[in-house]
Amino acid sequence: MPNIANKASPSNSGGTYCKLLILADDLTGTADSAVGCATAGLSTQVNLSPQPGLTADVIAIDMNSRDYPSQEAARCITECLQQWRGSYSHLYKKVDSTLRGNIAAELSALIPLAGMAIVAPAFPATGRTTLNGRQYLNDQPVEACEVWINEGLTGRADLMMMLKIEGLSTALMTLDQLHRSAEAVRDTLVHWQQAGIQAVICDALTDKDLMHLAQASASIEHVFWAGSGGLSQHLPEALGLTAGTSAPDILSVAQGPTLIVVGSMNSTSHAQADALLAGDSEIVSIDIEVDQLREPVSLPSLRALRERIQRVLADGRDLLVRLIRSGEFNDTEGPQLSQQLGQLLAPALPLVVRLVATGGATARAILISADITHLRLLDSPHTGMARLCTLHNGHRLEVVTKAGGFGNRDALLRVWQSERSKFRSTDYPRTSS
Repeated sequence: MPNIANKASPSNSGGTYCKLLILADDLTGTADSAVGCATAGLSTQVNLSPQPGLTADVIAIDMNSRDYPSQEAARCITECLQQWRGSYSHLYKKVDSTLRGNIAAELSALIPLAGMAIVAPAFPATGRTTLNGRQYLNDQPVEACEVWINEGLTGRADLMMMLKIEGLSTALMTLDQLHRSAEAVRDTLVHWQQAGIQAVICDALTDKDLMHLAQASASIEHVFWAGSGGLSQHLPEALGLTAGTSAPDILSVAQGPTLIVVGSMNSTSHAQADALLAGDSEIVSIDIEVDQLREPVSLPSLRALRERIQRVLADGRDLLVRLIRSGEFNDTEGPQLSQQLGQLLAPALPLVVRLVATGGATARAILISADITHLRLLDSPHTGMARLCTLHNGHRLEVVTKAGGFGNRDALLRVWQSERSKFRSTDYPRTSS
């Protein structure tokens, strides 16, 4: 039977109850890890704060803790889970598929409250795999890839090592062990749990591996799962989750301009932006230098830039805004630059029907600056992307998020073309901000 350790009457969450609670450390990861639930027919809510929002089968919370000091990240996630304790049936801790963030500290904080962690960060559809407890990106060790180098990360992308340094009793489920029958896998997990193991790292090279792990572990009590959008997409079926909330009101899609924002410094996103511009000459493009965002948004030069952005959108033109750097860049500036970019662009949201944002910090900063903290998750327009919607200033705003390093070169072009082809006859759930 499914894990029922957390079933109880709703307590501190203000009456909100969900079948699956997802805790994540950035916005794109929050959406990635929940999109499989939405496509499985479960009503799915994405919150930008731990405070309750709309009732839904699945509630995914962006803790925004990736860049926190480890102790602060652990404290925040502990407080969040305590607030929601007794108000969910199952728990999923989203971890970055390239092992960025405070993974070890956050898992260590959750284990005393939620039980043994079953950890599988692989996301094979996006090239992220786990072998012998180490993480790989397109068959290369993650520590040798741009995603770590850009953020100044050092060491090895080795989950076993990370969790042991944190003081956790850890076991490794190898591919040979995982490829046994579901009953054998379950028995191994239960044996480790009874022996006092706190976290099990699971190798996975394919979606089939992750699906098998989900099915084999679903009936174990006093556990929670930790992974990326790879494992999470298989949990609804494995746990037997079915839609329980009433169908939301319907709001038709309106036609209007799209604002596309590339705030990630990952070269993949910038190559996608180049392909978008090459694929359609109708899109207006505005580049913003990092140096410009080091200045207060109130400066005349940035006010002029904001007015230019709003004029383009008011004319009904689709707009690509891209953050670029031509000089020195310190990664510690990232949060402040994202906040500045959000303040610059948020006033333009009433002029658009769709926001496409690459980079979780970018998307979050724009939404927070516009006082949007709750969104309904709809589906995935393409692998590694999520489509959400909310009501903003009385009209429906669609939001498409993508992690900076996800997707092929034509990813932005394809999503823009597919979104552009929608007409008013397409219906989506009504939600609120």
